[in-house]
Amino acid sequence: MGTVSGRVGGAIGGYDISATVENGIISGRIGGMIFGDDINLTYSMEEGFIRGRLGGRVLGKSVEGKLSQNSLSIRIGGMLDGNNLDLETDGNSVYGRCGGPAIGFDVEIDFFEGQAVGRLGGGVVGMDVKGSVTDVEPIIAGALFAITYYLYKVNHRNSGSGSSGGNQ
Repeated sequence: MGTVSGRVGGAIGGYDISATVENGIISGRIGGMIFGDDINLTYSMEEGFIRGRLGGRVLGKSVEGKLSQNSLSIRIGGMLDGNNLDLETDGNSVYGRCGGPAIGFDVEIDFFEGQAVGRLGGGVVGMDVKGSVTDVEPIIAGALFAITYYLYKVNHRNSGSGSSGGNQ
């Protein structure tokens, strides 16, 4: 069984991620116990797909797209309220973009000796990634960290307040 765990953001603002990956099933949680989303995804490198749901059946977001060892292209959410996530691998790094050229964020994550370190967003507006990854392909782990930041941004945009605190 593989695991992805860590934090996107700092101690004050950001979300935790804790996921297990086994036999083509990704399950776990993004965010905190009260405010957060369950992860229920399935994937196959051989068949080239990843799909499932983040959150619940009613309040949640669908995930669907294409997957290989070196690339991922998915849609998170619907046609009107979602975004595309496109990632590629280069050695021990995962990079790409979520959203469009104007509204979205860059993804840059390095994996080394079971650790994940990187940045989502830009140098000024964005969040750091710090985590651990065991027996999970970098493209999958990178996608999970990027999805974590995407959900953080969506949930805080929709909350109508500028405050942030802990795992929320």
